[in-house]
Amino acid sequence: MARANAAGFRLERRLANFVDREVVLRCDEHALLLLSGGADSMALLALLPNVDTRLGLRLRLSALHVDYGARGAASDRDCEIVVRACEAAGVPLHVVSLRPRLSGAGFQARARAFRYERAAELAAALGCHVVATGHNRDDQAETILYRLAKYATPRGLAGMRPREARLVRPLLCLGAAEIREYCHACGVEYGEDVTNAQPVYARNALRLEVLPALARLNPRVAETLADTAAMAAAEADVLAAATAAAAARSAGSLAPQDLAALDIAALRAEAPALRALVLHEAARKALGGEALVERRVVEALLALCARRDDSGRSSIGRGLEAVRAGGVLHFRRREAPHDCVPASVDGAALAAAEGGGVALAICGRRFRARLLEGSALERDPARACVGLAAPPRRVTLRHLRRGERFAPLGLGHETTVARFLAGARAPASERARALVLTIDDAVAWVGYTDAGATTRGRVAQGFRVRESSRCTLLVVEEDT
Repeated sequence: MARANAAGFRLERRLANFVDREVVLRCDEHALLLLSGGADSMALLALLPNVDTRLGLRLRLSALHVDYGARGAASDRDCEIVVRACEAAGVPLHVVSLRPRLSGAGFQARARAFRYERAAELAAALGCHVVATGHNRDDQAETILYRLAKYATPRGLAGMRPREARLVRPLLCLGAAEIREYCHACGVEYGEDVTNAQPVYARNALRLEVLPALARLNPRVAETLADTAAMAAAEADVLAAATAAAAARSAGSLAPQDLAALDIAALRAEAPALRALVLHEAARKALGGEALVERRVVEALLALCARRDDSGRSSIGRGLEAVRAGGVLHFRRREAPHDCVPASVDGAALAAAEGGGVALAICGRRFRARLLEGSALERDPARACVGLAAPPRRVTLRHLRRGERFAPLGLGHETTVARFLAGARAPASERARALVLTIDDAVAWVGYTDAGATTRGRVAQGFRVRESSRCTLLVVEEDT
């Protein structure tokens, strides 16, 4: 490699100052470099030994190259470039070839996931402290614009950090153009990926179309966005501390299946902005800690907390949901829908059975339905006692349906069955197993288990037993 010119020396000094100031790398660390063969990653390989010498870090370096085989001869060329450079630098290289190659939609995201999975595995096997990437200042600008366009959260302004857990990005202080100039001046070989010049991916479009348009307003737009990210990251650390304190004040009792739980009354006592941040953080942790939570998810959680009735649920993605019950917002994995085949009997069969009644089986439970003449009030809350003006055409016992409504006796107005169950303090975990008795498709009675594990039920206002009732339907659970 040729010696750097004056501009190259200034770049090396600036990079060393950045690594030192941001504590990107620490003494005696073993770093695994992700090398693609492009300008950024090959500059990373060339520059880190210089940084090591300037700062006296005593670094150990290893490298990983992932060959996706997606660009034919160009992929082979990049692999050869990485092999030659690592041999010249004395850096042990590990090459992973992906066969069969990735193809189809979402190629970039799947390739990135594969690359970081292999890097984590290799880093663990080699005992590496950190994984280093060649992300530069222009990549930072693209990341900020992408997140602002896709996610309505100020946290997107923080962009990528120089050091996040075991991932380090030493080149974030350098622009893409000056990295290429350094490579040309110092004879650092690299390969050009022609697909980067095609605006077929979102980030390519940002790089090729959006950033140049913004540069007409501000020629130093990438640097400005990078400075914004640095300030936003510092402010995010302050907000993170305040959010953690508010989350501790709002912690709820965890059920066995909960990933997180928040006390809704305590959460409501927090300032609205802090309340949203606590919900955002709870959702992010439930999703695995690295997810970007969209604003619509937080808005749905805020609406769930603001409901007057203690019920409801909201999806947060990846098969998880937030469930409100008992004054607590529970974050948990969404259970498979509980569904049983309804048990039905037509009115003619019910009338023909007379006093013996007809057996109905649902959800592992056995019931007996009897049709009695006249008014026969049964005051046991565990039994369905329904007054009818005429014999039914069909009687069905089933589980509730989403959005189903009825007018419970004594309430004075119609509500959803779900809200009725919440008001009756039926445990959220048991509400899907609540039973609905319908007469000719109209909800006549709802049965449930309360917080004390007692079986209860409520007849609909229009199906209460009156003196004028021509007949009474009695449904009783039998011992099993």
